[in-house]
Amino acid sequence: MRLRATVAAALGAAGMLLALPGSALAAYGEFSYSVQHRGQVYQTSISDPVGRDCHTLDVPVDSPAYRVHNGTNATAVVFLDSHCASDTFFTLAPGETAPSGVLVRSVLFSR
Repeated sequence: MRLRATVAAALGAAGMLLALPGSALAAYGEFSYSVQHRGQVYQTSISDPVGRDCHTLDVPVDSPAYRVHNGTNATAVVFLDSHCASDTFFTLAPGETAPSGVLVRSVLFSR
C-alpha cells in the first residue's frame, strides 16, 4: 500500500512538471540592439526572452533596430517586419552579432 502511494505521488508530481510552461523554452541572456531616434542612438536589450514567442522590438515606426547582438543561449531569428512573418530574416547563433546592414523589428528565439 505504501509503495502505491509513493508511486502515485511521484507520477502526479511528474505530470505537474510536464504541464507547466517549461523553462526549456526560455532563452537566458540578453539580446541587445541599437536604435536611432531624433538624432540620438540608444542601446537597449531584451533579458531572458521567452522562446517560441515573437518579440516586437521597441523601435520607432520609421527606424528599425541595427547592431543586433544575440547574447542569449538560444538561436535568434530576426525579422524586418514587426510580426516575425516576413521573408526578410537573418539567423543569429548564440553569441553572434548581425552584420552591418541587417535591420530588425522583431525576433523569435528557439532552442
